[in-house]
Amino acid sequence: MGFNRYVSNNVVIPQDIIICPANTVITLIGVTVSNISGTLTTATIRAAGANILKDVEIEKGSAIVPVGGEQKIVLLAGDTLTVSADYAVDVIASVLEQTI
Repeated sequence: MGFNRYVSNNVVIPQDIIICPANTVITLIGVTVSNISGTLTTATIRAAGANILKDVEIEKGSAIVPVGGEQKIVLLAGDTLTVSADYAVDVIASVLEQTI
């Protein structure tokens, strides 16, 4: 499989950005959430059913990087990366996918 990316635009209601398929391990190597609305927004980012960030504020025109640098998160079959926000955000996740 190898390196891949997942992109979702205009995310507001809880949206699964990634759903890890059967017989696969996905390593999140970078996740960026960008506020594309014209106002302050609050976002929640969850992976494998646990909060990475809950109700974090993102200024208009700004972004946060909840996963990256030295931090990596592993998703197993059936796990999801889910994002929600009060106002629209764009999400991009860079991953390494491996078939097991």
